[in-house]
Amino acid sequence: MFQVFVLTLLACLHLSTSDEVLLETPLGSIKGKTRTTIDNIVLYSFQGIPYAEPMVNESRFQDPKPKQPWQGVLDATAERSYCRQITYDYLDGDEDCLFLNIYSPKDPKTHPYLPVMVFIHGGAFNEGSSVEVNYGPDHIVKYGVIYVSLNYRLGPFGFLSTGDDVVPGNAGLKDQTMALRFLQKYIHYFGGNAEQVTIFGQSAGASSVHYHVLSPLSKGLFKAAICESASALSPWAYQADPIKYTRLLASTINPEFANSNASSQEIYDFLRKQPADVVDRAGYKIYKKEPWPNYQIQQGMYFGPVIEHQHENAFITNSMYESLRTGDINNVTLMIGFNSEEFLGAVDDKTFGNAAEIFTKNISLLVPDSLNVNEENKSIVAGKIKDFYSPYLDFDVSWRQLITYLSDQCFVRSIIKAAQLQSQWTQVYLYEFQYHGVLGGYVDKPVIGFSSDVRHGEEISFLQRRNYGGLNTTDLSKYPKEDQLVQERLITMFTNLVKRLDPTPERVELFENIQWPPIKPYNLRYMAIGSSLELRTNPKEDSYRFWNEIYDQYGVPPFNSY
Repeated sequence: MFQVFVLTLLACLHLSTSDEVLLETPLGSIKGKTRTTIDNIVLYSFQGIPYAEPMVNESRFQDPKPKQPWQGVLDATAERSYCRQITYDYLDGDEDCLFLNIYSPKDPKTHPYLPVMVFIHGGAFNEGSSVEVNYGPDHIVKYGVIYVSLNYRLGPFGFLSTGDDVVPGNAGLKDQTMALRFLQKYIHYFGGNAEQVTIFGQSAGASSVHYHVLSPLSKGLFKAAICESASALSPWAYQADPIKYTRLLASTINPEFANSNASSQEIYDFLRKQPADVVDRAGYKIYKKEPWPNYQIQQGMYFGPVIEHQHENAFITNSMYESLRTGDINNVTLMIGFNSEEFLGAVDDKTFGNAAEIFTKNISLLVPDSLNVNEENKSIVAGKIKDFYSPYLDFDVSWRQLITYLSDQCFVRSIIKAAQLQSQWTQVYLYEFQYHGVLGGYVDKPVIGFSSDVRHGEEISFLQRRNYGGLNTTDLSKYPKEDQLVQERLITMFTNLVKRLDPTPERVELFENIQWPPIKPYNLRYMAIGSSLELRTNPKEDSYRFWNEIYDQYGVPPFNSY
């Protein structure tokens, strides 16, 4: 286990030039920089700080190791490599990638220490990074908090598992825990309050955040958590048979493994000696081999979180559902929510028409693996699902109904259930983001029948500065006034939770004098965030009731995801 030691050195900060900052820490000297944001805030920036040793060569696939002190001055004036990605047909990223970025709106030597927001990026556990053009700190630091973003290992590099002591799995999640431990020890040198840390993330980042709520390894490392559009119960955020895909990775590189009885150690020894490019390409080939479009997001990423066997440094060993049901979780405040039509973005994918045809021909594919339903009942459940979502039309004729099913199956159902279960034990604030504005980046990409619905990821640019793909949210004054108001409300709610553990601690005009209460297990009172704010009860009431009835009548416990 990680040993907490008392730091006796005091940080000393001075300006070496007009825009460079030198910071002394027990690990060594760090050179950062300052820049002025569009809101005229002097931002102290420290990028590419290593929080763990490079996990390469003999260390590939293994648990992260704490960063050791360095010699000389660490140049933290630019971002460093992001982690290997397996979702493209070209090679990208680097194995030496365990870096974090710290952005402060004040001189780190001044007091008081500021609350800290730690962002974990999404990308289905297979892609993504903390890169500033996607997740810039400018708008968040304006509210008097320190913003931290981090990289973690992805795909097989971060989530390969042999199901035993050889490669237990969840290395990517353990990377995140290592980063949180790093911050507990060193964030005060950057002006941050280690006792006031909130972790937040979107999509796979949100699922990661919620896994930390459940993990004993992460106990005491944060006070609050914010999950945008995912939870630890999300069906794609759990791999039930990791050994299958570990063997498939090896056999993709060397077909001799396909029918061999090779041991975990033999497979590990083989894979860790392969060039990273070879592992990357093999991972990409596996990622692209889906039995039907969207299979992994519907039923489970091939390389994703696993339930580990009992061992000393296990991240999680119990069913996520059971942990939430029984209260075997960390006592932290949670804000969690979803967008109004999460799966809407899939219509942009040219494969969606193929998916609609496949689901029409074989409705048994609608049945979640997490139900653990037997074959006898599978056709019954499939018929009930089809009749609920599209009783009169086939999915290849009516895409809208299929999109709504996939939104519920892949995102919404598990988020509401996670919130409901956790509300037995901690404060939980539940929201639905319903505002479809220019700032979200998709107003110019309308989908027939969904003109006002909000897709997966659309809320990100209301929180973080983005400047890529034609979307530049640096200057919010260029956006409609209504967008600016929604942005101010959303980011104030988030930072209020960081500072006060309550998104609306007082009745104020900005929130239309509404105070947002935490939900209760049998009173799901949530905040609908649109052009105005409204407290409502029972989100997605009909579909959530339907799924609860399906799980109650046909599901076979114990459940892992939901």
